[in-house]
Amino acid sequence: MGSDKRYEIEAELRATYPVRIRDNSLESARQAANKCMEKKLFQNFYLQVVSYPHLVVREATSLGVAGADRISKGMKRAFGRPKGRMALLHKGDAVLRSRIMKKDLPVLKDAFRRARLKMSGDFTLNVRDITNDPINLARKEHVFKKKEEEKKAEEAAPAAAAATPAAEGETPAKEEKEKKA
Repeated sequence: MGSDKRYEIEAELRATYPVRIRDNSLESARQAANKCMEKKLFQNFYLQVVSYPHLVVREATSLGVAGADRISKGMKRAFGRPKGRMALLHKGDAVLRSRIMKKDLPVLKDAFRRARLKMSGDFTLNVRDITNDPINLARKEHVFKKKEEEKKAEEAAPAAAAATPAAEGETPAKEEKEKKA
C-alpha cells in the first residue's frame, strides 16, 4: 500500500517469540495500519505485509447434538476440512514492513501499535536508516514530483517561444506544427 519511492526510514514489526497468526488477523492488522497512515500521511508511505499465511488450518467437525457419541466416528480418519490459513512466524520474523520519511515516525509508531492490537503475540519495532541504501537509491523519485517538473518545463517553453521574434510571416503556432511534423 502507499507509493514505492525513495524514503529515509524503514521499519519492521518483528515477532519476539514463535507465534502463529491467522489470515484474518493479518488482514485486520494491515487494514488498521494502512487506515491510520493513509489518513495522516496520504501517499507518503509504503506498507507491505511480509509474512504470508501458508499453513492450512483443518478441523475435524463433530456433531453437537444429544447422542452424538453414538453417531460420530470420533477421531477415526480425523484429517478435517480446511477452515482457514495461518502464518507461522519464528523469533525475529517480520510481519509488517514500512518505509517513511523521518518526520513521520510518530505516525508510523501509532499505526504499528494499532496493528499489534489485532494480532496475538508480542512484537517489537525495528527502525533503520535507509538514506544511503543502494536499493533505496535505485528507486524512482515520486511520480508527482516528475509531473510538476514537466508542467514547469511546458510553461517555460511557450514563454521562451513568445520572447523570440517570429520569422517573416510565420507565427509561433505554425512553428510548433512544423516541429511536430
